[in-house]
Amino acid sequence: MTIKRYFSEENLVRVKKDFNFLVNIIDKSYGEFDFSIRDNYFNIYYKGNSLAKVEPKGNHFYKISINTKFFDKTKVDNKEFYTSKKDSNNIILTDKQLGRFFQKKHLIEIASRIKKVNYGEEIDFEQSLITDNFCREDFVFIDRQVTDNKLKRKRLDLLALKQVKGNQYKFVVSEVKLGNNRELNGTVASQLKGYVDHIKKNFKDYKECYEKHFEQKRKLGLIKKPTFDNINIVEPVEGIILVGGYSGIASGQINKLKSNYPNLEVRQFTNEI
Repeated sequence: MTIKRYFSEENLVRVKKDFNFLVNIIDKSYGEFDFSIRDNYFNIYYKGNSLAKVEPKGNHFYKISINTKFFDKTKVDNKEFYTSKKDSNNIILTDKQLGRFFQKKHLIEIASRIKKVNYGEEIDFEQSLITDNFCREDFVFIDRQVTDNKLKRKRLDLLALKQVKGNQYKFVVSEVKLGNNRELNGTVASQLKGYVDHIKKNFKDYKECYEKHFEQKRKLGLIKKPTFDNINIVEPVEGIILVGGYSGIASGQINKLKSNYPNLEVRQFTNEI
């Protein structure tokens, strides 16, 4: 299997029961916080940065991993909130401790650290794309920072699902760049083509993975729309470059990009009044 980003049935049942409170917090954040399913664990993201990695372990335990820069000397960095802590990548909680550990004020404090330490303009633009396209029937950003066991640590920015008809959707590989990014000179086109070709080559595995990924997000309450409980992902695989801001610099680069790659789909977003 090239890619696996979903829970076992056992862990899905556990996470649904134990993290219902967290799903509610994430739902009310309207995209500021994000819950991303991985291979039998999940990441909580804040504006595109991983806030915490959460792994189900045996006997009702969970292993929590949080970057030291975001966790140390916060209010939640206190033994009253967890069972044991070797370091911020090895925090052990029981299912009974999850609500207190991941309470909203703790998430906000860690998020404020992320904002100070890891602010990135391009990630911020990526986050706004997810937030502003939240809860649509026809287009869903299903996953971010997507990699697999053949991509050798390369990661595509955003993977979307675009409605064909009914519950049929197709993949849209989305590369996100600011208008002043030098990669718009042509590098991004080869990046995008590489990712699209890779998914085409491994379509069966990606289809199976993300049909299950979607189904599990629906069961967890993380997807309100589309309202289908199951989807059928079909070919072809598409790609798009999403360009934000710096329209003066971007326009020239985009024109050149389209001239060299006439079939390339590019969507430009500006802050023009």
